[in-house]
Amino acid sequence: MRTCEAAARKIVHRFYPLRHCQRSNRTVIGLKNVKTVRECADFARDKQGMAFNYAPVDRNSSNWFELMKERERNKSTAPPWKPQPPRIAINSFGFDDFYNCHVLDCPEYRNLSTIVNDTRFDYYTLYARALPSSNSTCIPSIGMFLFEDTKKNYSYAYNSCVTAGGSLAHIASDARTFQLSKYIANLPLGNNASLNSTNASSVEPLYFVGLNETLKGRFFTSANERLDCFIFRAWAPGHPDRNRQPPSCVALTDEGSWKTFNCNRTLPYICELHTSGPALYQPKLKRKCHVKRPNNKIAPSRRVTKR
Repeated sequence: MRTCEAAARKIVHRFYPLRHCQRSNRTVIGLKNVKTVRECADFARDKQGMAFNYAPVDRNSSNWFELMKERERNKSTAPPWKPQPPRIAINSFGFDDFYNCHVLDCPEYRNLSTIVNDTRFDYYTLYARALPSSNSTCIPSIGMFLFEDTKKNYSYAYNSCVTAGGSLAHIASDARTFQLSKYIANLPLGNNASLNSTNASSVEPLYFVGLNETLKGRFFTSANERLDCFIFRAWAPGHPDRNRQPPSCVALTDEGSWKTFNCNRTLPYICELHTSGPALYQPKLKRKCHVKRPNNKIAPSRRVTKR
């Protein structure tokens, strides 16, 4: 019980700033108006987001939500001689523009391809440092993964994932098992397919994941948690095999089931990349945003150096 209680303690992942005066255009899964970046980070955790855009309320008086509230307030309370805020057409606003906290389902992981300049926002992510591989894949609201086609036994697969900055994929939940198996099902057959019987025409995608039988009858996750501490199970019919010889290791199928195999068997495998941060080159958030100085870079000097 003590082991399960320790495993049940919530791990609080930390978001780190990666871009100043810029935001990400990835899919938004949560919108909220908050006063501090901490509130936005807590909201992102509740929504199981992996990144978020945050616009400080007092950023250059450019928060559109506050600007609209001020305009409506001044319509009824401002004296005639008080200058009115600039007129802004309602149709010029997007729905997201009325919120200063945008929670994203996936982080920027492919050369920041969907980052755009926006002086209202700063971009925060769980993966502030560059991911170790360009082949990394985002499973929305689940994590970042590497689907390795090269067949290795369980020990080599484990060490390969550690070297990549992660571990074999954690699958002790229905959401993780379903989403990972769904992704496997859409992969082309080839080196990923493993013979499931003596019939060469019968093939089934199988991937080693982070679940193994260290002790007879006791399975442990990639985080060294006992499987007994989790409710969810997805064993395929006949698995785990009663006549198996420990140690046994678990592979995930494209049907969302778990199968046990000898750990010396070679199979493709799934690595789960761990969160990282802070960024090696942290943005200076106190620097004033300016359209001529995107990405918080120092503007080039106008002085001409004479030789």
